[in-house]
Amino acid sequence: MKAADAMAGLTQLHDAQRVVFDAAALLGHEKVSILDALGRVLSEDLTAERDNPPWDNSAMDGFAVRWQDIKQEQAIQKPVTLSVIEDVPAGRMPSKTVGFGQAIRIMTGAPIPQGADTVLKVEDTEHTPDSVRVFKAEPKGANIRPQGEDVKKGDRIIAKGARIRPGEVGMLAILAKSFVCVYQQPRVAIISTGDELADLDERFSEEKIINSNSYGMAAAVREAGGIPLLLGIARDTPMALKEKISQGLNADMLVLSGGVSMGDYDFTKAVFRELGAEMNFWKLAIRPGQPLAFGKIQGKLAFGLPGNPV
Repeated sequence: MKAADAMAGLTQLHDAQRVVFDAAALLGHEKVSILDALGRVLSEDLTAERDNPPWDNSAMDGFAVRWQDIKQEQAIQKPVTLSVIEDVPAGRMPSKTVGFGQAIRIMTGAPIPQGADTVLKVEDTEHTPDSVRVFKAEPKGANIRPQGEDVKKGDRIIAKGARIRPGEVGMLAILAKSFVCVYQQPRVAIISTGDELADLDERFSEEKIINSNSYGMAAAVREAGGIPLLLGIARDTPMALKEKISQGLNADMLVLSGGVSMGDYDFTKAVFRELGAEMNFWKLAIRPGQPLAFGKIQGKLAFGLPGNPV
């Protein structure tokens, strides 16, 4: 039989993906702290309640000046000397206005004082506590971070549906959001099937193989943002399989590996039907991985994966 003939009538991968996405519903919301939000999916739009920076501020340690006093042609011909009238460190607002022939010593992050429109880098000057000599003129507006450069009041900063990464956590802090609303994490019940399996903490003989699938799937679930629930191994009897699957229906999703082929001890299809499953497909047009089932059991998403982890 040709490979193309063997795949005829099977569900195509992209069709299967669409079926799964259409069947999945959003879970509810919960409020979590800013650090607990890492890796979660935002369930609300976040807007800025104020500009950031909230005022024009210095991007350099240096001197806030009027560009008119230090413009290029003057500085080339002769250094300009300005009177220093105040020191403004970061975290303090300036109390004076820069006038003709004046400068204010300013630190990175400090608000730009009234009257100033340019910041000179400290390394381009020669200064004393009371004066500063300017050897290199800057363009007008140089070394100033304008108000609202990062965030403007009223703007949507992080959209609903975004996954929270470290950068978003930093932005949540900028927005002063100590708690945010996120979608609940799906609880995913994981079952492996087969009398040939032994779990990690069991004594096993040479006839057994280790139940690696459950742990690989649990890691995949956790990486994707879900909460894995390891229900252990279902032995190769319809009763044992039904019992495990019934336990798994307390979760939001059920993932079962093994027992979905056509062998004498592959009971998954029969047990799914007995539990009222509405299955969308049993096989995909892919190899390896052809015996892959998906549907709903009592309203819960249910996946049947082949036992071969490849």
